[in-house]
Amino acid sequence: MSAKTQEEATGPLGVIGCLTAGFDVLGRHLWLVALPVLLDLLLWLGPRFSIAPLLRQFIALLMAQPPPDPATARQVTQAVQLLEQFGERFNLLSLLSGLPLLNVPSLLARHASGTVSPLGEPHELLVASVLVLLAWVVVLVPIGLVLGTLYLSGLAHQVRAMRSPDEQEADQATGVSSEVGKLIRVFLFAAGVLVVGMVLVPLWLLLAGMATAIAPLLGFLVWALSVGMGSYVALHLLFVVHGILLGGRGLLQAVWESVVLIHTQLSSVVGLVALVLVIYEGLGFVWSLPSGDSWSLLVGILGNACIATGLTAATFVFYRERSAVSGQQSAVSG
Repeated sequence: MSAKTQEEATGPLGVIGCLTAGFDVLGRHLWLVALPVLLDLLLWLGPRFSIAPLLRQFIALLMAQPPPDPATARQVTQAVQLLEQFGERFNLLSLLSGLPLLNVPSLLARHASGTVSPLGEPHELLVASVLVLLAWVVVLVPIGLVLGTLYLSGLAHQVRAMRSPDEQEADQATGVSSEVGKLIRVFLFAAGVLVVGMVLVPLWLLLAGMATAIAPLLGFLVWALSVGMGSYVALHLLFVVHGILLGGRGLLQAVWESVVLIHTQLSSVVGLVALVLVIYEGLGFVWSLPSGDSWSLLVGILGNACIATGLTAATFVFYRERSAVSGQQSAVSG
């Protein structure tokens, strides 16, 4: 039996096989965790950009309005407490890891370590103006996009290197897009997602608020339906970046391929996503248990970087294994 026949007989790797291959990539190239570790060290030991003054101004405006009834007063009090806690712990530098699907994984961007570190109180820069906040967002989000793209490009390169020499020569012969072209397409994809998000999210908040004012149950239903639809759309875009960075696809082709992959491999994709989320979020809680003023948090930072990198590499392996199968199934059904 030839090698090609054996490959067709065995089929693509399963979800567990992709996870194993992803962590194998990590074991061979431990330097891939450098960016996640450096980002968490910056959030932990570096300066802290605080929006607490801005939130205090908003809280003052909120408290200045007399509540119409005791129930609303309790809700306002709870909202104020949450805003105060958020303002005390949030570091604006977390936006460096704020873009979904395109970010450098960070433990401390998800689980803030508080306002102290083993080095003592960090240098704090206060953001007290909306214009200053917007300026920092305009600066930090593109920087985070660049870092995320570099991180994912490194993973894609190492997964691509796992292919056989014949496949790599075939890629070169067909003229795989240059790295600069790939970065441009990733930036265009990110810009499109951000623009759509900035348009739809305010409309969604307005609609949910109006529905809640009419009837709390209606507001909950609108919120749940919107979250479900948003998650469904996001799932279909899950492998766009993989198609660009690993497959060398054009932007529209990568979007279409991601949609086809979800439809033809839905059960496997759902299994992969569910397993990745359970592992990442479950261990993320464990990694964040040490307090921010203890050097033992460094173990959590290293552990989170390794787990996140291995899981992300597994998604690239999954795309490599399944994209050809989904394309064949789409062609047959067409």
